[in-house]
Amino acid sequence: MPATAGADRIFLTNGSVIDADRAWYEGGQVRYEKNGGRFGLPRGLVQRLEQRSEPVDPAIALATARLDAGDSQDALRLARQALSRDPLSVLAHQIAARACLALRDNWSAQEAASRAVRLDERGALSHALLGDALAALGDRAGAQTHYHRSLELRPDPQVERKLAEVAPLAAPPTHGPQFRIRYDGGTNEPLGVAVLEALTEARAEFVKRLGFGPDEPITVVLQAEADFRDGRVPYWAEGVNDGMIRVPVRGLERPTPRLLKVLRHELAHSFLAWRTGGNCPTWLQEGVSQWLEGGDLAREDAAVSAAARHRRLLPLLSLEGPFQSLSEADATLAYAQSLSAVAHIIRRRGEAGVVRLINALGDRLPSEEALPVALALSYPEFQTSWEEYLTSSGGL
Repeated sequence: MPATAGADRIFLTNGSVIDADRAWYEGGQVRYEKNGGRFGLPRGLVQRLEQRSEPVDPAIALATARLDAGDSQDALRLARQALSRDPLSVLAHQIAARACLALRDNWSAQEAASRAVRLDERGALSHALLGDALAALGDRAGAQTHYHRSLELRPDPQVERKLAEVAPLAAPPTHGPQFRIRYDGGTNEPLGVAVLEALTEARAEFVKRLGFGPDEPITVVLQAEADFRDGRVPYWAEGVNDGMIRVPVRGLERPTPRLLKVLRHELAHSFLAWRTGGNCPTWLQEGVSQWLEGGDLAREDAAVSAAARHRRLLPLLSLEGPFQSLSEADATLAYAQSLSAVAHIIRRRGEAGVVRLINALGDRLPSEEALPVALALSYPEFQTSWEEYLTSSGGL
């Protein structure tokens, strides 16, 4: 007998009844799914099945068997065969989502699970699978939404456990100091207090946006004997961040708008250094820091577009190391490219895409692997997408 979808009840020879999500005959067994698990019974123990839907493509039963055997690639192939014959098969989309999750193709898993949810909004398993895909992509809020919906439709201890795992990250405790202030060359207590207030406010914002924050106090050094230049100057001339935030403040009595931007920029560096342990390309460090300092996200696109049209763009792969080795002209372009590239990530994948990329690097993936995992784009694919945007409408 071919596999069937929507099997309701399995009547056993001993008089017991098993309510299942679906059940089917497979060889000498009756196979069934329940609460996200898959089980089998000897056919001799089953008196009859009560089923409420039409037979489905036999490829689905084969795909399920291949998943059970650990051959996710063949299961995906069979699920796609079934979908080519019936694009509205919820079961085939669910199997495709499970296979893609096993293959770590999380974007495809999200797409398959989303289609299953659209076809059957009351499918608990479809919502759970979409939650799994979103969790794998770093979208904790989206995963929570679909895990909650799955549990509303059908209690499941496994889904409850997954929901607990994607619960909002608790902000680092606030009872201890978040910053330590030091003065180099002279003390200016009012300025120091104002700087700490600005950093504390920025830190709370960054934790909310990124979902993480350093769990140790950050040392802030105010350099009273170094001039602060309140204008558009290269960042490498304004502050140095090796875990500490060092900022020149000579001539300042209060925080200026420019100083506040530099503080936010350097604080972002501290967040990235803490989360990635130094496993972060310089272009991403500088792009994220410029993004979090505030202002127009696309402010560098016009200049970078001009460079792209004249074929002067520096490949992002060449900007993974420090910019200090570049000429001043190339370094200026590298900083502009860094923000423009992060802006393009946000255009394509939203702020969550940036967070996924940072988290993938924090999990010690090399950048060549972190980009596909977080963005579903390789380095060359992302570079091409970004350049196409710049040379078409971007910055014009």
